[in-house]
Amino acid sequence: MKILAMDFGTSSIKFSILDETYTTLRTAKVSYQIRVYNGDWVELDGTVILDAMTEGIRSFGADARDVELIGFDAFSPSMTFMDEQGDPVYPVFTHLDRRSKKQTRDILDNMGKERFQAITGIQPFTGGASVTSVLWTKENEPALFDRTYKLGHLNTYIYKKLTGRWCSDPVNASMMGMYETVTGAGWSKEICDTFGIPERFLPEILEPGTIAGTLTKEMASRCGLTPGIPVALGTNDAATAQIGAGNSCAGDILNISGSSEMVSVLTDIPRIDDRYYLRCSASAGLWQIYATTASGFAVDWFRNEFYRDMDEKEFFGTEFPSVVDTRLEKTEVVFLPYLAGDRQSLEPKKGAFTGLTLDSKREDFLAAILLGIHEPIKNVIDICDTFMELNGTIKLTGGMINPAFIRVKEKLFGKYHFEIIDDCPIIGSARLAVSGLGRGNV
Repeated sequence: MKILAMDFGTSSIKFSILDETYTTLRTAKVSYQIRVYNGDWVELDGTVILDAMTEGIRSFGADARDVELIGFDAFSPSMTFMDEQGDPVYPVFTHLDRRSKKQTRDILDNMGKERFQAITGIQPFTGGASVTSVLWTKENEPALFDRTYKLGHLNTYIYKKLTGRWCSDPVNASMMGMYETVTGAGWSKEICDTFGIPERFLPEILEPGTIAGTLTKEMASRCGLTPGIPVALGTNDAATAQIGAGNSCAGDILNISGSSEMVSVLTDIPRIDDRYYLRCSASAGLWQIYATTASGFAVDWFRNEFYRDMDEKEFFGTEFPSVVDTRLEKTEVVFLPYLAGDRQSLEPKKGAFTGLTLDSKREDFLAAILLGIHEPIKNVIDICDTFMELNGTIKLTGGMINPAFIRVKEKLFGKYHFEIIDDCPIIGSARLAVSGLGRGNV
């Protein structure tokens, strides 16, 4: 069996064709650009994403005709407003968008943090709970809101375009801030009624990997695929990566190191805490304890601004390992890792360096960045360690992974071992699709 797995990210889509043993046979990648304006509006055009998907699949040529099953994952939050045909009526609100701070305050004033968090497991911060983007649109673009037929993250949009079916999954629902995350009881009538969000806007919720539809003739022709093949409902990229890493038990830990540094800890205890997000997971009966901060974004920014005398090869091949081995435990510089803001606070946070002296060198700044981007991740793991038994091996994946970066983690997470798992989202998407096929949903 040939499986097409797609990983929809903030700047590109990665494609793989795999066989039934999850061995990769072909790969492709298509990039696109997010749009930033008005200071903190960060959008992505839904039609651009669909065009990129078409281009990537068509690049496989005749091999695309051999695909018998489709699975995918997508970044989120990624609030998308769609008409009855599933076409976007407004650009996608990415997780980097910060325009809806007023709506966060409105939720806190009208419902209160404790009540909202008791239902959703998260606080209503812009970039972390998509309900703020919904309320911003309702207030600032009422005509657009009136044209909306369904709300959903990218997985709802992509699935509708592939199959014609409207649906979402508990993971994405829990990130929208309108779902009973703690109990798993479904969309929250209380939140919808309080803020005037029609429940008819919200799609049916199905488990990740569910085969709720098959590929339409129109989309098959557009992409060069075979019509009628089963398509599995995709979920969030971090949740999918847990499946790809083989994590399915409470206490399992996944650390994703790419543009962002992310940690996802599986738990069977839906414990609420202001210091992390509580989300549903792709494994029934488990939740994710999740936190994120800038990682590769921060390193690339510093390299571009302060290491212009070095090319990328020299920086990562020589300078980066040297700083890890010689400056990590000596630097007195401290870095606050908020270059890309923070999704867990109302007031916008910004990155900063402190502890500078006339002896501070750029190597000290780089060492401080490497330490700072890991601090929120380490803090969340330490919190989890107080109320649950954690797996002693942390699964590790992402584009930043190299021997020097792993040494940083080994120095900071002394009692844990690290196991590198490549292509976790892609493999996870394929596994979820195969599991859905086994359930015989269509």
